[in-house]
Amino acid sequence: MAKKIINKDLDLKLMCKELFKQMGFCTQYEVQLRTKSYITSFKTHDVSDIDVYGYKFNADLSFFSIGSECKSGETSALEELFKFLGVYDFYNLDRGYLIKSKIHQNARQIAIKNGIRCLTESEIRQLLLGFGIDVEKLLNIENAKYLRLNENLKYFKSFNEKLIDYVKLDFWNKENWRNIHNIIHLLSHPQSTDFFKEEVRNIRNKQVYYYVLELFSYSILRNIGESMVLNYSDIKSSITNSLYGGAESLNEKRKIHDLVSQATNSKDSFEPAWHYDLVHICSRLAESTNAASKIPELLQNIIENSFYDNKILIKEEQIKAFPDLTRKFTQDIMQFLIKNCSLDKTIFEDFMKL
Repeated sequence: MAKKIINKDLDLKLMCKELFKQMGFCTQYEVQLRTKSYITSFKTHDVSDIDVYGYKFNADLSFFSIGSECKSGETSALEELFKFLGVYDFYNLDRGYLIKSKIHQNARQIAIKNGIRCLTESEIRQLLLGFGIDVEKLLNIENAKYLRLNENLKYFKSFNEKLIDYVKLDFWNKENWRNIHNIIHLLSHPQSTDFFKEEVRNIRNKQVYYYVLELFSYSILRNIGESMVLNYSDIKSSITNSLYGGAESLNEKRKIHDLVSQATNSKDSFEPAWHYDLVHICSRLAESTNAASKIPELLQNIIENSFYDNKILIKEEQIKAFPDLTRKFTQDIMQFLIKNCSLDKTIFEDFMKL
């Protein structure tokens, strides 16, 4: 069993993550919130974080998000609540949770008026016990998963530092269409020649690629959901507009591109090489939204339950729990990244064989 990370709030985060999972949400730990300001000079500053972030796509690709502040120790619950209220509003969460060792009644009253639920450590343990979960066993298993993924992200950083910094620090603070462009660009970064030579390294790196794939699918589905609301009757056109920040932004970018092309006598296409492949995939996902909505859940299931120290084991029951079309859509997105980012075919081979 992996050695436990020293983090006084970690047990609360692990229990909160399991609670969100029981509620049907995909989860991410320690989502960093960043913005630009003039504190010393105009640059990006870390505002705060969401200790556990949960998201869920409904069958029509509408979106629901929740987040929690998990704090142990003797700090004032009221003080932590007011801090979290700012985060809750800043990130436009649909529901918030404050989880502390102790919570006084005045904090609970203010929280409930603002749409935030309060849970003490003993209360969240009781909820998990109600689901038939052995809490101590859960903490040991989830801590090992948490440690493995973070160690692999740290290891991968030596190969592609910009990609890891992006998914850990910037991803949750960018528009979804920008995330799509940026992840494709960063995955195309030249890799080390010995990247997949050693089997153990192979396994560690693969888990990171699946993690990035989950975030990429998240951005695609958010973009498709917004496109469907704007114009479902012409979904391909709506998706094209959304990939560049909207119709007005797209027209402006095209005008600038045309002016630059005339000045430089260039014949480069405005759309990137991957544009038509992605629009085709997105339009197919928009036709079967129920199956598409389960892609992040399938990927998170694999990331958390299929990677071991010396092997990758994707069990048949993990896949059977999802529609067959969900698996096919996931493989389509994998193929898209392999083709357009020049990724090694062996990265996703364990899933592609299914």
